[in-house]
Amino acid sequence: MKILQNKRDGSGRIIFTNEEIEILNEKGYFEITALTLKQIGNHLVHIATEINEYLPEEHLSVRSEEGEHIQLEKKEIKKIEK
Repeated sequence: MKILQNKRDGSGRIIFTNEEIEILNEKGYFEITALTLKQIGNHLVHIATEINEYLPEEHLSVRSEEGEHIQLEKKEIKKIEK
């Protein structure tokens, strides 16, 4: 899995390998180790330190609650061509 942020508009992309896609299709979730969760956290913290530089002004005040489900908009969901 790769987590990337677009430096032009602040949007992002989470890219999964074919194996990860198969697991998601099968289970709908990942079971990960503490080490893997730490690595994902490191990537997210890196993005978080730079995120305000690239976000549009209207998104800067948006807040989220712990455990809140993040709903993707339909335009954000793109089918991967195999």
